[in-house]
Amino acid sequence: MQKRVDVVERQVEELYNQEFNELVKDYQSLDTTVAMKKDIQDEMELLQAYLQQFESQRIVIKENVEFSRKQLSDLKDDVKNNLYDEVTVEKYIRDEEKELRMMEAQIKYFKEKFEGQKEVVKQLRKE
Repeated sequence: MQKRVDVVERQVEELYNQEFNELVKDYQSLDTTVAMKKDIQDEMELLQAYLQQFESQRIVIKENVEFSRKQLSDLKDDVKNNLYDEVTVEKYIRDEEKELRMMEAQIKYFKEKFEGQKEVVKQLRKE
Protein backbone atom coordinates (compact mmCIF):
# COMPACT_ATOMS: atom_id res chain seq x y z
CA MET A 1 0.00 0.00 0.00
CA GLN A 2 2.87 2.36 0.72
CA LYS A 3 4.03 1.91 -2.87
CA ARG A 4 0.57 2.86 -4.14
CA VAL A 5 0.67 5.98 -1.98
CA ASP A 6 4.05 6.82 -3.54
CA VAL A 7 2.57 6.29 -7.01
CA VAL A 8 -0.34 8.64 -6.21
CA GLU A 9 2.09 11.28 -5.01
CA ARG A 10 4.24 10.94 -8.13
CA GLN A 11 1.21 10.99 -10.46
CA VAL A 12 -0.26 14.14 -8.94
CA GLU A 13 3.08 15.90 -9.33
CA GLU A 14 3.44 14.69 -12.92
CA LEU A 15 -0.07 15.93 -13.68
CA TYR A 16 0.81 19.29 -12.21
CA ASN A 17 4.23 19.66 -13.82
CA GLN A 18 3.16 18.44 -17.24
CA GLU A 19 -0.52 18.51 -18.19
CA PHE A 20 -1.61 21.28 -15.82
CA ASN A 21 1.23 23.64 -16.70
CA GLU A 22 0.80 22.87 -20.40
CA LEU A 23 -2.93 23.66 -20.22
CA VAL A 24 -2.24 26.90 -18.33
CA LYS A 25 0.05 27.95 -21.19
CA ASP A 26 -2.57 26.85 -23.71
CA TYR A 27 -5.19 28.90 -21.90
CA GLN A 28 -2.99 31.99 -21.97
CA SER A 29 -2.17 31.46 -25.61
CA LEU A 30 -5.81 30.99 -26.63
CA ASP A 31 -6.80 34.03 -24.62
CA THR A 32 -4.43 36.24 -26.60
CA THR A 33 -5.05 34.71 -30.03
CA VAL A 34 -8.19 32.73 -30.86
CA ALA A 35 -10.32 34.43 -28.21
CA MET A 36 -9.62 37.80 -29.85
CA LYS A 37 -11.19 36.65 -33.12
CA LYS A 38 -13.86 34.18 -32.03
CA ASP A 39 -16.26 33.70 -29.12
CA ILE A 40 -14.80 30.78 -27.19
CA GLN A 41 -15.86 31.98 -23.76
CA ASP A 42 -17.64 28.72 -22.87
CA GLU A 43 -14.60 26.62 -23.74
CA MET A 44 -12.29 28.99 -21.87
CA GLU A 45 -14.49 28.96 -18.76
CA LEU A 46 -14.61 25.16 -18.71
CA LEU A 47 -10.84 24.89 -19.09
CA GLN A 48 -10.33 27.46 -16.36
CA ALA A 49 -12.74 25.58 -14.07
CA TYR A 50 -10.83 22.30 -14.49
CA LEU A 51 -7.53 24.06 -13.87
CA GLN A 52 -8.82 25.75 -10.72
CA GLN A 53 -10.41 22.55 -9.50
CA PHE A 54 -7.16 20.64 -9.95
CA GLU A 55 -5.13 23.38 -8.32
CA SER A 56 -7.16 23.16 -5.12
CA GLN A 57 -7.58 19.36 -5.20
CA ARG A 58 -3.84 18.88 -5.73
CA ILE A 59 -3.21 20.38 -2.29
CA VAL A 60 -5.84 18.13 -0.71
CA ILE A 61 -4.43 15.04 -2.42
CA LYS A 62 -0.92 15.88 -1.27
CA GLU A 63 -2.15 16.31 2.30
CA ASN A 64 -4.03 13.00 2.06
CA VAL A 65 -0.89 11.29 0.74
CA GLU A 66 1.10 12.47 3.74
CA PHE A 67 -1.66 11.45 6.14
CA SER A 68 -1.98 7.99 4.56
CA ARG A 69 1.76 7.52 4.60
CA LYS A 70 1.82 8.30 8.34
CA GLN A 71 -1.23 6.13 9.07
CA LEU A 72 0.28 3.16 7.26
CA SER A 73 3.61 3.61 8.99
CA ASP A 74 1.92 3.86 12.38
CA LEU A 75 -0.23 0.83 11.63
CA LYS A 76 2.83 -1.17 10.66
CA ASP A 77 4.47 -0.29 13.98
CA ASP A 78 1.28 -1.06 15.90
CA VAL A 79 0.98 -4.47 14.23
CA LYS A 80 4.60 -5.24 15.09
CA ASN A 81 3.88 -4.34 18.69
CA ASN A 82 0.65 -6.37 18.72
CA LEU A 83 -1.49 -3.39 19.75
CA TYR A 84 -4.55 -4.45 17.75
CA ASP A 85 -6.43 -7.63 17.11
CA GLU A 86 -6.81 -8.92 13.55
CA VAL A 87 -10.32 -7.48 13.10
CA THR A 88 -9.17 -3.98 14.04
CA VAL A 89 -6.12 -4.21 11.78
CA GLU A 90 -8.32 -5.30 8.87
CA LYS A 91 -10.68 -2.39 9.51
CA TYR A 92 -7.80 0.11 9.43
CA ILE A 93 -6.45 -1.46 6.25
CA ARG A 94 -9.90 -1.22 4.62
CA ASP A 95 -10.13 2.42 5.66
CA GLU A 96 -6.74 3.19 4.13
CA GLU A 97 -7.63 1.22 1.00
CA LYS A 98 -10.79 3.31 0.63
CA GLU A 99 -8.82 6.56 0.93
CA LEU A 100 -6.21 5.34 -1.51
CA ARG A 101 -8.85 4.38 -4.07
CA MET A 102 -10.39 7.83 -3.70
CA MET A 103 -7.07 9.52 -4.44
CA GLU A 104 -6.45 7.21 -7.39
CA ALA A 105 -9.92 8.01 -8.73
CA GLN A 106 -9.28 11.74 -8.42
CA ILE A 107 -6.07 11.43 -10.42
CA LYS A 108 -7.84 9.37 -13.07
CA TYR A 109 -10.60 11.99 -13.23
CA PHE A 110 -8.16 14.84 -13.79
CA LYS A 111 -6.13 12.86 -16.34
CA GLU A 112 -9.30 12.25 -18.33
CA LYS A 113 -10.47 15.86 -18.07
CA PHE A 114 -7.06 17.21 -19.05
CA GLU A 115 -6.87 14.87 -22.04
CA GLY A 116 -10.30 16.08 -23.13
CA GLN A 117 -9.26 19.70 -22.72
CA LYS A 118 -6.10 19.12 -24.76
CA GLU A 119 -8.35 17.94 -27.60
CA VAL A 120 -10.55 21.03 -27.23
CA VAL A 121 -7.48 23.27 -27.37
CA LYS A 122 -6.20 21.46 -30.46
CA GLN A 123 -9.60 21.85 -32.14
CA LEU A 124 -9.84 25.55 -31.27
CA ARG A 125 -6.43 26.20 -32.78
CA LYS A 126 -7.49 24.51 -36.05
CA GLU A 127 -10.63 26.61 -36.50
